[in-house]
Amino acid sequence: PAASGGTGTFWRSEGRTRLVTAALGVLMCLAVGYLALRRLGEGLVMLSYDLPFLVHRAGSADDVRAVYLDELDGEFLDRRVQASLLDKLREAGAKAVVYDIIFDRAYPDPAVDEAFAAAIRRFRGVDQDDKPVPGARPGVVMLACGRKLLDQAGASGEQLIPPTDVLLGAASDFGLVTLMHDDAFAVRELSTGSRDEASITWKTALALGSKLDEAKRLEPRWVNYAGPPPHPEQVDAVSAIRSCSVRNVIDGVDPTFLRGKVVIVGGRPGIVSPKLGEDLFSTPFHRIDSRGFPLMSGVEVQANILVNLLNHNWLTRSSHAADLLLILIVSLLAGVGLTLVRPLMGVMVTVATILVLMIGGVLSIHYGLRWFPWSVAAFAQMPMALLWGTASHFYIERFYRIKLTEEQQRLREAFARYVSEPMLERLTTEGFHMKIGGEKVLAAMMFTDIESFTDICQRVRDPEIIVENLNGYFERTTGHIFDHDGVVIKFIGDAIFAAWGVPFGDAHAPIKSVRAAWRLFENAKLIIGGDELRTRVGLHFGEVLAGNIGSTRHVDYTLIGDAVNLAARLEGLNKMLGTSILLSDVVYEHLNHEFRTRRVGKFRVKGRQDITTVYELLGPATQTELPAWVNDYHAALITLEAEDFGQARRLFAQVDQARLHGDGPSRFFIDLLARGERPLNGVVDLKEK
Repeated sequence: PAASGGTGTFWRSEGRTRLVTAALGVLMCLAVGYLALRRLGEGLVMLSYDLPFLVHRAGSADDVRAVYLDELDGEFLDRRVQASLLDKLREAGAKAVVYDIIFDRAYPDPAVDEAFAAAIRRFRGVDQDDKPVPGARPGVVMLACGRKLLDQAGASGEQLIPPTDVLLGAASDFGLVTLMHDDAFAVRELSTGSRDEASITWKTALALGSKLDEAKRLEPRWVNYAGPPPHPEQVDAVSAIRSCSVRNVIDGVDPTFLRGKVVIVGGRPGIVSPKLGEDLFSTPFHRIDSRGFPLMSGVEVQANILVNLLNHNWLTRSSHAADLLLILIVSLLAGVGLTLVRPLMGVMVTVATILVLMIGGVLSIHYGLRWFPWSVAAFAQMPMALLWGTASHFYIERFYRIKLTEEQQRLREAFARYVSEPMLERLTTEGFHMKIGGEKVLAAMMFTDIESFTDICQRVRDPEIIVENLNGYFERTTGHIFDHDGVVIKFIGDAIFAAWGVPFGDAHAPIKSVRAAWRLFENAKLIIGGDELRTRVGLHFGEVLAGNIGSTRHVDYTLIGDAVNLAARLEGLNKMLGTSILLSDVVYEHLNHEFRTRRVGKFRVKGRQDITTVYELLGPATQTELPAWVNDYHAALITLEAEDFGQARRLFAQVDQARLHGDGPSRFFIDLLARGERPLNGVVDLKEK
C-alpha cells in the first residue's frame, strides 16, 4: 500500500531536515569521541579512571606495612640502623621486608654493610653460606635496583643500577622500583618491570606464593588504590597503608602491628627530595578531591601495587574495539535522540545519561575491576549532542513553527478544503506563493463521475437527501485522494477533479493516482433512494500548466493542458464502454505489475489527433487473477487491428457471452461493426466527449 499523505510530506520537508540534523549530530559526536580517545583527549580519558576513586576503595591492605626512615646520613638515608631494624622486624614476626631504597654504593665503613648483610641472612633464616639455620623462621628480603637510559653512538639502551655485591649476596633477590607516571607525575599504570627485569613488587608477590603468570607480566595493568594518604590536619585519620617510623620499630612497636606482614622500608615522604616525581607522586585522589591530600610517597605507591599483585585485584582497561563501540553507540543514541526532544528534556536526558555513565564506571571498577573511557561519552559526546540538538531544535522551530504570516494564512484558507493536512503544512512552511500564473509540471490527473446521478436526482427530487448522501460520498472520496498524497483541484457538481504531483513534484504520482482510484472504486459507492451508483474514473499522466489562474480579484488553483482534457475524456469513455476505471497508456507504463489490467483498445478522443491506447483497471495483482476471457478479448482486438472485421465480431461476441452480465467493451465493438464502421488499424475515432 502507498504511504499516507502525512508521511510522504513529512519526509519531504521537516522530516528531511530532522534527518539531516540527526545525521550531522551523529557524525560530530563520533568525531569528538574519536579525537578524545586519541592523545588529544588523554586528560579527559583519565577522568574515567580517576573519578570513581571519589567513592571506590580497593579493599583491605592490612597485609602490608610501611616503615619510614626519617633520618639522613649526609645525602643518603641512614644505613646504620638497617641491621637493628631487620632484627626488630624478625623478632616482631614480619614475613617479608622490601626495600624501596637503592643501596648501589658501598658504605664508607665496610662494617656497616657487613652487619646489614648479616641481619638480612638472619631474617631469611640462613647462615653465611645461605644454608637454612635449624629452628630459624625463613623470611624474604628484597632489595631495590634502579635503571638509567643510555644513549651512546646513536644507540639507546638501558642499564640496571643494582645494590652492592655484599648486600645482593645476602638478599633473597632484587627488582626494579621504577614507577610509571604521566607528565604530571600521576601514577596510574601498575609497573611490573621491564622486558629484561621484573619489578620488586612482582618478584615479592611471587616469593610470597601469589599465582602470577610470568608470560603475561608485561600486559597492561592499572593500580587499584586502597585509599588516599591521610590528611595531616585530620588527627584521627588512618591511612589505607598503615605505617610507622624506623625509630618506632627499634624502640619497640606493638608486635601485632608487624606480625605476619610484608614491610616496605623507604624514606619518609619528601625527606630525600620534596620534588614531585623523585620521591613524591600524584594519584587519582589528588586530581579529583578538594580536601588537599598530601602527595603520596613512592613507598606507599609500591605498597598499593604489591597489595594488588598479592590479591590479584589490579584494574584492567577495556579494549580499543570496545572503546570505539562505546563512542559509536553513544553517537547514534545521543546524536539522533537529542535532536528529537525539546531543549529542557534534552538537558534532563543529558544529565541522566552522565549520571548513568558515572555510576556504570564506578560499578565496573568496583565489581568488575575494569575501567572504560565513559568520561569521553559523558563530558565530550553528550554535551556536544545537547548543544547540537538544542541548536537544531531552535532552527527547526524558527523555520517550521513560526507564526503564520498574512500571506501564509491566506494560503491555508485557499487550500484547506483541497489538500490533506500534511500537504497544507508543507504548503505553509515551504512558502508556496499565491501569485497569478503557473508553471509547467508533470502530473497525474483523475476525473470522476457518478453513474446515472442526474436520473436519480430527478426521481428522488428531495434535495436534502441528495445533498446529505453526496456530502458523505465526497467525504469518503476525498479521504482516499488525500491518503495517497493527492490534491482535490475542484468539485464539478457530482464530479471530482484531482491531481498528483502538484503543487510539489512527485515521481510516484501515476501509481499513487491508480491506488487512490482503486480504493475510491471499492469504498466510495453512493446509495440514493436504494439505488447503488458506481463511480467512473479516468486517469492520465502528462505535462500541464499548474498555478493560480484568474484575475487579480479572484483566482483558482487549477491545471490546464491537453493532458487534463484527455483524463476527462477517459472518464467519459467509461460510459460508452460500460467500464469503471480507464487508464491511458502513459499511466499503464508506471504500474510496475502492481495491478492487473486489460487493453481495451486504441482511441482518438474528440479534440485530439494523437492515438491513445486505453486500459481498464481490473484490480491489484495480489488480489486478482487474470480471467480467461481477457486473453480472448485481446485476441479479438488483434483481429480487429488486422482489419478482419468479421472474425473480430465473432470473437467479441464470444467474450460477451462468456461473462455473466456481458462485457461492455465487447458490445461496444460489436455495435460499432454492426453499424458498418470499419476502424483503420483498430483505431476508433470518438465523435462525442
